[in-house]
Amino acid sequence: MTTSSIAPAPATFEENAKADASALLEQGLALHRQGRLAEALQIYQALLSRFPGHADALHLTGEALYRQGRPRLALNHVNQAIAQSPHHFYFNTRATIFMHLNLLAEAQQDLRRAIKAFANYPEAYINLSAVYRQQKKFRQAREAAADATRLAPQAPAAWNNAGAIDMEQDRFDEAVLHFQQALKLDANYTAAHKNIGKIRAHQKDWTGALASLEPAAADPRDLEASYLLSRALLSAGRPGDAIAPMQHAMRNWPAEERHKALSDPEGVAALYGVCGALEGVSMRFAESAELYKIALDSLPEHELLLNNLGTVNFRLGHFDTAIEVLKKALEVHPKQVLARCNLGVTYVMAGQSGAAIAQFEQCLRDDPNFMPAMVWMLGEKAHIADWRGVPELREKIATLLDTPGNDQTVSSFILMSNYDDARRLMAWTQRSAALADRNVGIQPFADAGALRTSPRIRVGYYSFDFRNHPVAHLTAELFARHDRKDFEVFAYSYGPDDGHPARARIASSVEHFVDMQGQSIQQMAERIREDEVDILIDLSGDTRGAKPQVMAYHAAPAQLMWLGYMGTSGTPNYDYLVSDNFLSPPGTEDCYSEKLLRLPETFQVIDSQRPTNPQKATRGDHGLPEGAFVLCNFSQSFKIQPETFAAWVRIVRRIPNAVLWLAQGPNGFETNLRAQWEAAGLPAERLIVSPRMPIDRHLARIGLADLFIDTFPYSSGATANDVLWAGVPLLALTGTTMVSRMAGSLLGAIGLPELVATTHDEYVEKAVHYATHRNELAVLRGRLAEAKDARRGYFDTPRFVQHLEDGFRQIAARSREGLPPAHIGVALRPLEK
Repeated sequence: MTTSSIAPAPATFEENAKADASALLEQGLALHRQGRLAEALQIYQALLSRFPGHADALHLTGEALYRQGRPRLALNHVNQAIAQSPHHFYFNTRATIFMHLNLLAEAQQDLRRAIKAFANYPEAYINLSAVYRQQKKFRQAREAAADATRLAPQAPAAWNNAGAIDMEQDRFDEAVLHFQQALKLDANYTAAHKNIGKIRAHQKDWTGALASLEPAAADPRDLEASYLLSRALLSAGRPGDAIAPMQHAMRNWPAEERHKALSDPEGVAALYGVCGALEGVSMRFAESAELYKIALDSLPEHELLLNNLGTVNFRLGHFDTAIEVLKKALEVHPKQVLARCNLGVTYVMAGQSGAAIAQFEQCLRDDPNFMPAMVWMLGEKAHIADWRGVPELREKIATLLDTPGNDQTVSSFILMSNYDDARRLMAWTQRSAALADRNVGIQPFADAGALRTSPRIRVGYYSFDFRNHPVAHLTAELFARHDRKDFEVFAYSYGPDDGHPARARIASSVEHFVDMQGQSIQQMAERIREDEVDILIDLSGDTRGAKPQVMAYHAAPAQLMWLGYMGTSGTPNYDYLVSDNFLSPPGTEDCYSEKLLRLPETFQVIDSQRPTNPQKATRGDHGLPEGAFVLCNFSQSFKIQPETFAAWVRIVRRIPNAVLWLAQGPNGFETNLRAQWEAAGLPAERLIVSPRMPIDRHLARIGLADLFIDTFPYSSGATANDVLWAGVPLLALTGTTMVSRMAGSLLGAIGLPELVATTHDEYVEKAVHYATHRNELAVLRGRLAEAKDARRGYFDTPRFVQHLEDGFRQIAARSREGLPPAHIGVALRPLEK
């Protein structure tokens, strides 16, 4: 039995096809409106594969391609759409593309066609007004804008366009009123926000600009808004926030627009500001290099961009790349002394001393008063014992440094190696440090100096050098010796993990070993603050690889400098400097920006548990004559100044069987040194230069010497420790600076003050005296051995740590009571029986 169907009659094939096309079009439109253009284009292409002449699909494909920045391909599709159906929408879209291609006559013609097809078409009037505005036909532009606002008084675009005409004619007040009207209709209308921001930026009202540019830059396609927002944020003192919008603009802008922005000196200055923020506390050097490379695509011969790209590659440790970039800068701008000086410094770090000095010399030919080149050259000449012109160079540097208003920053480390004048060094260091702090621009944490309440005193040691480094070797025993009842010990390491046993020993002897390598300066400071340490001790100071900028955050209530850098920091970032009464005699307090924590015997700690190499060295192993009186010095080459070497020559001349035994320096050091030696009339065989060795083998060979003769004005610290531990008497020459008095301090703590001289003449006479009175030298050697065997004075590490802790207790007590830092003298503890 059959029944009739109640289902609708089947649709025809043509009706189904139309329905499918409509569904696909709606699907593509939905994606299009969400900005998912690539997906929308896939839908349109699927539709066109079935219906090649579908006008709407052709038009929307063109519109999407235009939004993707592909105007030529877009134009092709819109042309096909118009060929199928001359709709007013299509003419308006094609006019928009023509405007982008600066084909204004063609755009005007299409807009007239659109208006002819649909007289009340406000979008066409808006675009027509924009065309007239670009053609500087402001009367016609106003008429078209008036038609647009009449036809669509509720359309923000119409009012925005009217404001744009006023803005073009510098009628800023009227323009802002129009833009504000647009925003009344749509508070999120980003084009109006942007235009107000542009006006405020033009007026240098960056505060007002910021309020408008933040919502304008919400549209990721508006790269100009992102760029201007970055500038506004920089002006507001928010360089960290300025990074992302500048990166977005620079990475995505067409080359022409980027070139236009960077051709403005203020625009390139903004880029420097963002790169400075990346390189400063963030330490995002690779991102800074990326921005400089992008900028150089637009301005390939810009001297400062090239210089800065070279500098950031230097900071990344990419010395070969830095050299290549800086050479290019100098090819284009050969008189650019900053780039040339930076090239010289890069050669220094790459171990090419001769090339470095050549660049510094050329700098000074181009600018005789460029002090950074002078100071770097002074330092590098010392490294390779090239002392030609050094006295005159020192005199000129000192004169410039003493000149009020000189704002050139220089390396205080190099100055310490050349000048023995504590008060002058203090003034010079303070000025350079103030300029450096100002350039970094770090503000202390809001809770800096907050009182600590933990039951134990939390002590944090912060260093780049928890590795195979003198600081690690000196302090290796210290950490385990701390009294855990009263002290909780942190070690903050931001240097490389080289796998050395010294690092492992330190890590296992503290309660908290925090590896911060790769973290930004701000991240490190925040971690230290979170740990709520009472006392933060910087063991590296302003030395190679170090990051003393962390101290500017004042992450701890009391901050100390110790061991790594032997002098004042010149900044308010350190509250205390660890010293002693010999290192910093009473009456020298004004030579330091810090308060002094004076320990009772000496400033320097020693590892009294260091192993002894069981292998015995012989003089024959090291090319030393068996019957000679061996004078030695194993300091780094930069410490050997011409005056010191001249004293050594005088000493060797007066001791017939003496030889001078030194350690190797950089390429060129030995050649230059031997030339000076031979010029002094001394036989080559009386100067012995040996390769540097691992510390255990080095300690074994030191004992082959008879007398260590120290350098001046940068004396020995860690090297003196090695020499005295090996049982070799050390002759020190002391001056007024902290760094010149290190070895003298150690000798005093051992009980050998007769080995301290205060003038070059006295130094020479003492050396000759002990070389020619071997019995007296033997007595001194015996007293040294006795002090070491008895673990007395300098060799008594447990007692040293107790003294250090006594100082820490006084510092923490003042801090916890809210008292300011003050000079602290630690009392000598009685010897335990």
